[in-house]
Amino acid sequence: MLRAKKPAIYALLLFIALSISLAAIEKEPLSEYASRRARVAAEIKGNALILYGNADSELVKFKQEDNFYYLTGFSEPDAVLVIDSTGDQPEETLFIKPRNPSQERWTGVTTSSGSDGQKATGLKSVQVLSELSPTMARITQRGRKLYTLNSDKHTMDQVRTFNATDIQNIAPIMANLRVRKSPTELTLLEKTIKISVSGQEAAARIIAPEVWEYQVEAAVEYEFRRRGAERPSFPSIIGSGPNSTVLHYNDSIRQMQSGDLVVVDIGAEYGGYAGDVTRTYPVNGKFTPRQREIYQIVLDAQKQALAAIKPGVTMQQVHQAAFNYIRSKGYEREFPHGTSHYLGLYVHDVGPSRIALEPGMVITVEPGIYLDKEQLGVRIEDDVVVTENGYRMLSDFPREIAEIEALMARSSSNPQR
Repeated sequence: MLRAKKPAIYALLLFIALSISLAAIEKEPLSEYASRRARVAAEIKGNALILYGNADSELVKFKQEDNFYYLTGFSEPDAVLVIDSTGDQPEETLFIKPRNPSQERWTGVTTSSGSDGQKATGLKSVQVLSELSPTMARITQRGRKLYTLNSDKHTMDQVRTFNATDIQNIAPIMANLRVRKSPTELTLLEKTIKISVSGQEAAARIIAPEVWEYQVEAAVEYEFRRRGAERPSFPSIIGSGPNSTVLHYNDSIRQMQSGDLVVVDIGAEYGGYAGDVTRTYPVNGKFTPRQREIYQIVLDAQKQALAAIKPGVTMQQVHQAAFNYIRSKGYEREFPHGTSHYLGLYVHDVGPSRIALEPGMVITVEPGIYLDKEQLGVRIEDDVVVTENGYRMLSDFPREIAEIEALMARSSSNPQR
């Protein structure tokens, strides 16, 4: 393990303190959330929706439930959204915890109910949670369907207390809405993917023989926070040598050795949206002939998959393009996962898997080959948005062998490495 002298440590801490961005996280305009709620109200016309936000968890940084955030942009815990579409005009209400001045000394000021809450959230009505039960009693008396997310037992137990006769899952409707990204969503996705790419740059700067995987992880996640991300969008995967063949390895406890490859599969979360970018690096800066062979196969498979992307094709067809190429080289058994998934508020975002791609959909493209006996794994992953004529690359970062080696060479000459 490398050790720094005390003055260097103090200088680094000062640099970190001065570098952390104080800019507020960007969010979509309130009108965007209102438009989404209107679309849901139209989808469930004649019925109602009750949607629970995530509960508070002491001393853990809060993250809102994705569907709840998609419809409200509200990031406080223990809130409930009700959209009553049983009448001629839909009614929407956000139920929140009442303000607690003594608690706010510990955790900060929270949103008020009433007109202040309406102005802050864009919801037509913001009430305290004690009003939820009487509101739901009035709605369920009409005998209509009640939509909710039925994947959580606690939520279902709560919903059943309202004596609804017909409880339906809102998840398919939400997935269909979320799969096509709006211009404001694409703006946030481009920002978070750009931050994710900066994490790859940080990784390349520090990767070297005798460096520990956790040091690379620290450099990556520091870069995320320095650039304003809320958190990693998933546990960072820094897998070297034998760990490069473990698909979701995230222990980061091995010391990298010369001759290893290291898979760096990382993503930032910014404005609620997830990035997901993977590169594979030679630890000593140069690919061996065998590593070059496998890396080139994976890269060419990715190019085949990218070439297949256009409106009208499915993600299965994109996967098949990559799989067929890897199979032609004899490594189909070493490619055990799919090539693509949706990207959005969640890193493996919701959406029907078998529908044809449409403009505005954002997907990953990530073939890989994993040779356990050789302790050699390669994965290359990029994020793209489907366009009218094909796709647009969102994660522009070196991929070619010569580019990766040149990047590592520049990094090795960096005095901060």
